[in-house]
Amino acid sequence: MLKCPEIFCLVALAALCAPPPAVAAIPPPMASALRDAGVPESAVSLYVREVGGAEPFISHRASTAMNPASTMKIVTTLVGLDVLTPAYAWQTTFSSNARLSAGVLHGALYVKGSGDPKFVTDHLQAAIKGLRERGVREIAGDLIIDRSRFAPITHDANAFDGLPRRPYNVGPDALLFNFKTVGFRLSPQTDGSVRVMTDGPAPDGLSIDNRLRSTTGACPTDWRSRTQPTFDDRGNAVTATFSGVYATDCGDRDWYVSLFDHSGLFAGMFARLWRDAGGVWQGQVKSGGVPRNARVLYTHTSAPLATMVTDINKFSNNVMARQLLLTIDAELSKRPGQARRAAKSVREWAGARGFDLPELVIENGSGLSRNERISARSLAGLLEYGLTAPFASDFLSSLPLAATDGTLAKRFVNQAAEGNAWLKTGTLTGVKALAGYLLLPDGRKMLYVAIVNHANAEAAQRALDAGVDWVYQTQAQTARPASTLPAR
Repeated sequence: MLKCPEIFCLVALAALCAPPPAVAAIPPPMASALRDAGVPESAVSLYVREVGGAEPFISHRASTAMNPASTMKIVTTLVGLDVLTPAYAWQTTFSSNARLSAGVLHGALYVKGSGDPKFVTDHLQAAIKGLRERGVREIAGDLIIDRSRFAPITHDANAFDGLPRRPYNVGPDALLFNFKTVGFRLSPQTDGSVRVMTDGPAPDGLSIDNRLRSTTGACPTDWRSRTQPTFDDRGNAVTATFSGVYATDCGDRDWYVSLFDHSGLFAGMFARLWRDAGGVWQGQVKSGGVPRNARVLYTHTSAPLATMVTDINKFSNNVMARQLLLTIDAELSKRPGQARRAAKSVREWAGARGFDLPELVIENGSGLSRNERISARSLAGLLEYGLTAPFASDFLSSLPLAATDGTLAKRFVNQAAEGNAWLKTGTLTGVKALAGYLLLPDGRKMLYVAIVNHANAEAAQRALDAGVDWVYQTQAQTARPASTLPAR
């Protein structure tokens, strides 16, 4: 066995343990894919660094303010976990100051929302069951909704892209219910007809006019538009008409549409479920505050924030992120939550933890914005904080896992990063982004942030994925021997 002088062995060991020098240029496979996509490198920000490392492995335009699309949810969920803690839960209360006698509540029922991002039909059914168990059979007054947790919100669902029915365009509300959507289930029948039903109890005020005709052949990608839908929405009443065709090869399909206004959807579902439970109510839905002398009849407590951030990040739920941002601001400012003030609240939070985010622009915290900005370097710094904070496991597990779940379920399949990369995706017209962590075979973690802002960004997904695989493979080849790894 060959032996070397001690000094040479130490030099060799140091070279083995030292991190590879930073790459000045974008990795070759990524650069090639960008050229194929027609995206210049001047439209790309890329930052890669080992967690705990002092110098980046790759830094390309890393301090440039970029539109991050949905990778902005990393900021919202990280700050949320830090400010609110993973165990934080929202409460929706049902109360009244009216007299209850012989099953009749002689006055209004007040419902106060606190911004629960995921208050859905099952939870309302449980609340109604609880009210019935308290002896309430008839409500002889109005249903009054208290939205004071958030500042008054003016939201134009048409403003972003002219598609106000899409669930991703739903605005926040202190009493958000069922994500302000109605789900339709389309099912071809053996007699050639097509059945259209809601995917659960239909709210009062919803009418379905089904004129669909079935057709043969493969299911087209534009199957929704071929049903020729029209939605006549008048706040508390909606008529959904389907008058086109539906291919039998489509099978059973669910389609979620933003219908009603926030109050109309909640009131319509409350009326339906209250009647189904044997209750009587013929009042109206109004806005107002809960009286100080009201007594709580039922409280719904949401799932913990740790669960909510998983839904937000894995499935890139925009309205849930909006709800969380307003809650963060309400907690930090001690005033009704307001998106316009949230950026200041987040910057103050960052400053208190040693971050400098001068380029940060927050409009709604979801990334569904033409105005939101952050740099790749800043986003990487926040990601690193996410691995050192007490809530690290909750945050890491909230991100989509390559080739496994969420928005990465079908990406990185049979590639080096499969099962080894936790990455938040981001997509808008003109924006493509990936940000998160790569877990190397020797246990090291790499921070990876790549953002493209260009008219051809949609074609750049292969380039971003190629960058992930190149970094993973390159770093895996320089894996440290176990004896040289720092203790964990």
